[in-house]
Amino acid sequence: MVRFLKWVFNFHEEKRKLLHIILIAFLLSFFVIRGYSTLTGNSIFINGYHIHHFYFGMFFASVGGILGVLSRERKGLRIASALIGIGIGLFADEIGLLLNCTTANRQCLYAFPGFLDFAVYIASAILALVILVGLIEEYSDNEPLEM
Repeated sequence: MVRFLKWVFNFHEEKRKLLHIILIAFLLSFFVIRGYSTLTGNSIFINGYHIHHFYFGMFFASVGGILGVLSRERKGLRIASALIGIGIGLFADEIGLLLNCTTANRQCLYAFPGFLDFAVYIASAILALVILVGLIEEYSDNEPLEM
C-alpha cells in the first residue's frame, strides 16, 4: 500500500497540482453547500420532485472526468480537476443526508447531532489524508516507482 501511495505522490509537479486542485475544490464545495443548505434550508423542486445536489455532483464529476480524458492542454486539465472536486464535494455532502433518510414517513432531514458526527468524520478523514501526504512526501526518495 505504501509503495502504491509513493507511486501516486511521485508524479511530476503538474500532476500534483491537479490533485491539489481536486482537494481544494472538494473542500470548498463541500463546506459552501453545507453552509448554504444549513443556513437557508432552501431546496430545488422541479414538477414537485425534490432535486438533491447529489445529482449536480454526479453531473459535475462526470463532465470533469470526460473533459479530463479528452483534454491535452494544461488549462483544460485544471478545469477538469476543479469540476471533479466540486462534483465529489456535492456528492459527499449528500451522502450524509441519504444515510440519515430513515424516518417513518421517508422525509430526509438532517438531525444536528447526526450531521455533526458526519462533519467530524469528514474533517478527520481530510486531516488524516493531509498528514499521510506530508509523510509520504517527506520520506519519499523523489524517484518515480515503476508499477
